[in-house]
Amino acid sequence: MPDVLSFGARGDGVSLDTRAIQDAINAGGVVNFPPGVYRTGTIYLRSNGGLHLENGAVILGSSNPDDYNPDDFCPQNRVFASEHVSGAHLVVAVEQENISLSGPGCIDGNRQEIFGAEKLNPARQSHFDYPRWRPGQMLFFCECRNLSIEGVELRNATYWHSFYHGCEDVRIRGLYIHSDLRTPTNDGIDLDCCQRVVVSDCLISTGDDCLTLRGNVLPLKKPRVCRDITVSNCVFQTATCAIRVGVGRGEIRDCRIADIVVRDSSRGICICPLFSQGYTSIENISFCNFTIDAKFPLYITSNWRGEVHDPEARTVQDLYFRNIQARARGGNLIVGNSCGKMRGLTFSDLDIILQDCQADPELDYRDAATIWQKRLSAAPATALYIAHQRNLALRNVRVRQGENCRGFRHDAAFVDSPGAKLENCLFPGGMYQDGSLDRP
Repeated sequence: MPDVLSFGARGDGVSLDTRAIQDAINAGGVVNFPPGVYRTGTIYLRSNGGLHLENGAVILGSSNPDDYNPDDFCPQNRVFASEHVSGAHLVVAVEQENISLSGPGCIDGNRQEIFGAEKLNPARQSHFDYPRWRPGQMLFFCECRNLSIEGVELRNATYWHSFYHGCEDVRIRGLYIHSDLRTPTNDGIDLDCCQRVVVSDCLISTGDDCLTLRGNVLPLKKPRVCRDITVSNCVFQTATCAIRVGVGRGEIRDCRIADIVVRDSSRGICICPLFSQGYTSIENISFCNFTIDAKFPLYITSNWRGEVHDPEARTVQDLYFRNIQARARGGNLIVGNSCGKMRGLTFSDLDIILQDCQADPELDYRDAATIWQKRLSAAPATALYIAHQRNLALRNVRVRQGENCRGFRHDAAFVDSPGAKLENCLFPGGMYQDGSLDRP
């Protein structure tokens, strides 16, 4: 296994080791990093190779923009100017195969140095203000196959920690991903148009989404369906969404997410087929064995803007939620499309306790669009709000109002959900419904 020190790397945290690291990678095989701090700009991984970081080894991102790839270094790369981010990356692999990245060392995006003084954003006091310049995704894997990422610590990314776009046969295990929760757009693992992916045993604490499933096909040379994703045995904490499904004009389907703990987050499971431009179709995804502590444990809509009537919406169907224990501090919002594009959602063995929350009794249950649009500033007077669903099923669902709950009129509210089936559900605080439910 080639050693970066033998290619001239210093590992002193000050010298720029980019050239030495790249020379070691180009020599072929997996490159070993002994203990030390290796400051570097962009490094490009090659097929049949990779990186192994020994305990005490740190790859540290440079704070100099000139040390990184240009924004147009490959046709699939994108710059998100609205998020104040460049197209630069620290570790890159494009159209490569058979690559490994292993620990127990660390890859550090150097957020503290790049952000400088940690000023809060005047428009969003919960997050830092944007720096003058920052890299994009720290790890950028695009249209690669047979990737193994195991045991590595990823920390202090200035944007997303790791991005897998159009990749196949990916194994991600035992990652510790963390940054300051005030870092904006600071995702953990983003799986976009990927197939046959297994994620397990990861601990993720980030300022934005911990894990996402996406369907942004437009930048890819070969568009792919995002499918056959299995995620298990992970712990998430975030200032936004622990798990988010959506984004892009493609498809996301046939995925399984199980045995997840969500700690002290804003949103637990978030599903939204329209986040920016263009709808994603979402189908056949299961969420099983969750423990969630979040303001909104379930946060599901067909349109982020709150437009509940859109004939152009794509279908969201056959989603399964089973054995979920949730502590909510703002309720649960499940708002579909009045055109019937969200259907076949099944909730079974769901236990919700509402705690430390004040509702706005003036919000009209019948107006799902207004409730969604005001979701961050005012909670509807119910712990479980469901609207515009088709073929909805609830089995063994229990809602309780705990301590410091004020202004709540009902435990659950159902609007425009014809044919919905409720079996063995317990709503001791009462239920509102508009007459469309089918209750045995």
